[in-house]
Amino acid sequence: MQSLQTQSLRRKLVIISLITSSLTLLLSNTAFMSLEYYLSRHDTQEKLSVLGEMIAKRATTALTFSDYDLLQTNLKTLKADNSILRGCIYDDKQSLVAQYQAAQNQANCPERLLQLQSEQNSNFSQYFVIRLENEHIGTLYLENSRQELLNRFNQFLLFSVIILAVSVMLAVFLANQLQDVVARPMRELSNTLKNIMHNKDYSIRAIKENNDELGDLVDLFNGLLGTIEEENLSLKDSEERFRKLTALSPVGIFQVDAQQQLQYVNQRWRDIHGTEAKAPSLHEWFKQVHPADLIPAQNAWNRLISKQESIALELRLTRRDGNYTWIHLLAGALHDRDGELLGYLGAISDISELKSAQIKMENLAFYDPLTGLANRRLFKNRLEKSVKSVMRSSSSMALMFLDMDQFKRINDTLGHDAGDILLKEVATRLNATVRENDTVSRIGGDEFTILLTDVRQTADVRVVAEKILHSLAKPIRIKGQDIVTTVSIGITMTPEDSTDVNTLMKNADLAMYRAKELGRNNFQFYSEDMNHSILEHLALEKELTEAIRREQFTLVFQPKISLFDYSITGVETLIRWEHPDKGVITPDRFIPVAEETGQILDIGNWVLEQSCHQIGSLIRDNVLPRSAKVAVNLSAKQFADPDLAAKIRNVIEISQIPPECVELELTESTLMDDVETAIKIMQEIKTTGVSIAIDDFGTGYSSLSYIKRFPIDVLKVDRSFVRDIPEDQNDMAITAAVIAMAHKLSLEVVAEGVETQEQLHFLRRNNCDEGQGYLFSRPLSLGQLHQFLLESERQQQSQNQPI
Repeated sequence: MQSLQTQSLRRKLVIISLITSSLTLLLSNTAFMSLEYYLSRHDTQEKLSVLGEMIAKRATTALTFSDYDLLQTNLKTLKADNSILRGCIYDDKQSLVAQYQAAQNQANCPERLLQLQSEQNSNFSQYFVIRLENEHIGTLYLENSRQELLNRFNQFLLFSVIILAVSVMLAVFLANQLQDVVARPMRELSNTLKNIMHNKDYSIRAIKENNDELGDLVDLFNGLLGTIEEENLSLKDSEERFRKLTALSPVGIFQVDAQQQLQYVNQRWRDIHGTEAKAPSLHEWFKQVHPADLIPAQNAWNRLISKQESIALELRLTRRDGNYTWIHLLAGALHDRDGELLGYLGAISDISELKSAQIKMENLAFYDPLTGLANRRLFKNRLEKSVKSVMRSSSSMALMFLDMDQFKRINDTLGHDAGDILLKEVATRLNATVRENDTVSRIGGDEFTILLTDVRQTADVRVVAEKILHSLAKPIRIKGQDIVTTVSIGITMTPEDSTDVNTLMKNADLAMYRAKELGRNNFQFYSEDMNHSILEHLALEKELTEAIRREQFTLVFQPKISLFDYSITGVETLIRWEHPDKGVITPDRFIPVAEETGQILDIGNWVLEQSCHQIGSLIRDNVLPRSAKVAVNLSAKQFADPDLAAKIRNVIEISQIPPECVELELTESTLMDDVETAIKIMQEIKTTGVSIAIDDFGTGYSSLSYIKRFPIDVLKVDRSFVRDIPEDQNDMAITAAVIAMAHKLSLEVVAEGVETQEQLHFLRRNNCDEGQGYLFSRPLSLGQLHQFLLESERQQQSQNQPI
């Protein structure tokens, strides 16, 4: 018998109709028969339950009094139901006391209940417990025949078979009628398709005869034909457009057959190659490839031929004039739908301009646009390579970090364009001092690095460093002015100091900062002591943060004395750090760190607030005279704070100290970084009513012309000039000149570090206004100062009393 898939459509319709009808009827009859059997059985069980409960109730009294005749009479009532086969009553000892047996039943009730329970039969049966006041006194057993149920089931089955046979015959008849309705349109559709395939004419359409699903199928078929017809026309148009596009394409297109013969090239391909030949040979094409790119190109082409591996390659083509053109080559294998190789298709693009731009971008990525030197990225790359080379060859290498001294001043005074000119000249001079295989780079605004390779001894590095300092010491002409610039140089050696790139950069940086600390315009080699110093620096920075948070600072005050009548004219505030583990730390140890990290702002603001608050209370209590002043040092960062004047006003208002009782001390170096800006800031400070003093005068770079312009009130002669009086005649002359100059400018003069009577006498002879130092008093806490002031007042009063 053939399978269903190989049958004709007509026969399939008949078979499917028969199978469907038969399965439907069979499943329906099975369901009905199952339902009939279940309901009949349920009715029988209900009937047994009712009979059993009734007989059990009647048998209670008879069984109690052992009236077996009455029990037998109760069982005989079962004769009314022919389906009851037998009934048995057992006493509480499970012995038979009464029984009923239908005529058609051959089985008797056994003498013992256990024997009955061990019997196996297919009839319906139930057991009923006979109770007297919830006490078990016997058992009733009823058994019903299932023959009646089987007879009903057989009758229903016969009826179902008859209906199934009639349904099959009706299905065969209807299927034969249906097959002609369905198959005929399908045959016509098939004939139409054969006609289209034979004539290659997609304009032919099938005829729609019905509006049913077959009619919809015809519509879909005709719609598909319409789509194919449109796509066929579109394909022809696309082929025509492709021919035109390849002719006008900015990309060179070529096709090679399976025998590696060029079959087609477009006009752009000829233009890129500078040839007019319509079909040049592949051999001639390879001759145009630049010799440096020929082997990679041949290897890529061989892989395309042998493994069908696509090509994506950048290479150069040599032109007739000797120059070359950069092209990007793409090529791949071309197969038919069966996987057979047809040839190879490719494209080339002229990327000469792109390559030129790429080179420019690489220059921007690796070179500083202003100076043309290597930038940080290229420098680090070369440093890494040099370190590896040193480790392989057991040679040495030197790394220099250079930072231009006072470069900001050039930008601020002459402008950024002058700064750029200076940077270019510095770069030129640095390049001139090193060998061609050394690397000079600019890694920041005014920061340079130099990589010296193949160093034989440290003395050679020292020579280069000295050459750099000497070269940059020559004046540079910018905007009609001769500018002299200097650099601070830090040097580290490899492998002596380290072979880790980051460590080397850190070492050179530390050495450079050490050179700045030693006065700039010098070079320093890295040493382990510098590393230890920076670790201490970092630890101190961390501890300072904690000290600010926990307020571990305290203030001490050194009295200032009038050198005319020895009265107390004020105090200078000094800060101390009461470290919980290290004890008292003096400001010279932590103030430079705070200046560098910016923590000085918080510390300085706290000092100003506390000084005004504490000394203001002494003035209000008349412990200090109303004319007394508290001198507070301002750091460079505080001085540059744009909100400085507002903060001063706020502190004065909160502390309620008279503004004329506040004196702010500034160092010369703070003022000389940007003189014009400094003057404006001081003028704004003066609007708050406070006095301004220049501290440590004589140690900085200020000139008389600047001093005349500064809106200051006091000059403080640095202790370094007072210390060697009267032994050092130069210091005596300088001090006397400063006092005289200050008085000419209507400034008061305060001498610091007065420790001997000789120094005091000299200062008094030269009319110095005030002095402070250990000769008068060491720095005192607030309580000690209070006591000192009271004792001084008593001494003055006792001296003024008449004898």
